[in-house]
Amino acid sequence: GVVYRKLNKFKEAIKDYTSEINLGSLSLVKAFTNRAYCYAKLSRYRNAIEDYSKILIEDAKNVHALHNRGISYERISKFEEAIADFTQVIDLEPQNANAYFNRGCCYDSVGKTDKAVADYSIALELDVKGNESIIRV
Repeated sequence: GVVYRKLNKFKEAIKDYTSEINLGSLSLVKAFTNRAYCYAKLSRYRNAIEDYSKILIEDAKNVHALHNRGISYERISKFEEAIADFTQVIDLEPQNANAYFNRGCCYDSVGKTDKAVADYSIALELDVKGNESIIRV
């Protein structure tokens, strides 16, 4: 699956990760994570959400799964669910500029401009401090 994923052959990678999951691999979290990534790359966000949710059953504090499930929710316009996931990421990692930025985008999408501006401001402040690059053109 990893090789197919690196080659951007996401359908083939999904088949391999599904086989790994069905065989009861020792690294189910990793298999679900990789398969969810492939689903998202194919714009199959509902499938990605299912896999990220399975990861979170095993590890409720998995920031990667929470953040990426939030992005998947955002892509299918389930903004309240996305906001909830990004809020959990922020609770776990208060310095996560990307989570503030993405939550701000969701707030903006549901017309909560004041909350969006507040999150964008925090994201910018953290971005400058951390020298990340969350603002993409």
